[in-house]
Amino acid sequence: MKKSLNVVLHAHSVWSYDGRWTLSQIADFFGARGVDAVMMSEHDTGFDPQRFGEYRDACADASNSKCTLVPGIEYSSPENDIHILTWGLDRFLAEHRPVIETIASVKDLDGVSVFAHPIRRNAYEKFDDAFIPYLDGIEVWNRKSDGVAPGHEAKKLAARTGLAPTVGVDFHHVRHYWPLTHRVEVTGDDLERELVNAIRQNELDPLIAGKRIRDAQDQISTPVSNALEKARKGLKRLKPGSKKAMPKKQG
Repeated sequence: MKKSLNVVLHAHSVWSYDGRWTLSQIADFFGARGVDAVMMSEHDTGFDPQRFGEYRDACADASNSKCTLVPGIEYSSPENDIHILTWGLDRFLAEHRPVIETIASVKDLDGVSVFAHPIRRNAYEKFDDAFIPYLDGIEVWNRKSDGVAPGHEAKKLAARTGLAPTVGVDFHHVRHYWPLTHRVEVTGDDLERELVNAIRQNELDPLIAGKRIRDAQDQISTPVSNALEKARKGLKRLKPGSKKAMPKKQG
């Protein structure tokens, strides 16, 4: 019998160089907010095969009855301008490899890859169509990079490539929290493998506060979030110290 789960993608713990929370704290925090699984995505920096094995064990140990942690790695390009979220691998690849090598290896090993936060460092401008056969999704909304609404360039990239849209909290600490989740149907026989397959088959339904962000035409539609992001940026520009907030000098 299938059941519906609430799943978060893209979170970092102290296993990443810039993470603040332990795996147990993440499981407790998200579990208390109705999240059934968090697909972790630690930065590749500092990992090696042995540490990756330890990390997989740590995710299993930190999971609890409310929230399961699924281990994953966010691989970076040599220039650190493109990041790729990956899940479903039982071994570590290597730090800072060329993107095409990383995603080809992930596909060969029956994992999944998602092009992360296209707006960060204008990664969307460096997207190569040669990536498309190896990728499984585009992160159309990254809370840390895009704010409280989906990214315009990310949405265009997902539409052009036909790759599945995903949403990511990019959680490093509580300030990054936002109710971005995915609804997915699973049987529970092998949760990690089922979630990986759901990404591959475009069966994750992105949500904001429990509401679908895909409209009847299967397009990303978030008018309320877009208005909030516009207001947020406007307030940010008015903060003391902002160039636009500074009064003009009198001649």
